[in-house]
Amino acid sequence: MSNQQTPEKTVIDEVVESLIKKTELLEKELSAMKKELLAKEEQTQALLTSFESKFSNVVIQAPAPDLSEVNATLKNGLATMNQNMEKWPKPLKTEYRFLFFPEQLRSVEYVRAVLTRIILFLLALVFMIFAYLLLNDHMK
Repeated sequence: MSNQQTPEKTVIDEVVESLIKKTELLEKELSAMKKELLAKEEQTQALLTSFESKFSNVVIQAPAPDLSEVNATLKNGLATMNQNMEKWPKPLKTEYRFLFFPEQLRSVEYVRAVLTRIILFLLALVFMIFAYLLLNDHMK
């Protein structure tokens, strides 16, 4: 039995040794990849800082807007409106009227009320004028 156990140990030993070698190789590759990754990260950070330093002082100024076309369009529109307004018919005469009685309403009661107020106002005005004249003569 010891003969049979020896070859099994040898195969198991070989498998274990090959696994150990593979893990060591993988660990070396992993550490190399980590180093490369750190180097790439440093390069990226350096590129970012150089980009920020280059474009931190950049000032973008927009050109002044050209409103000449808009102004010309507005002037043309206003000129057209003025020409159209000048073509409209003009009133022939201007009339100023004092209407005691509205044209739509011609009832007797309304006319009587308005005439009564006008007559009373005129009588009060005449009375005040005579009173002023009498008092003015009396005061002198």
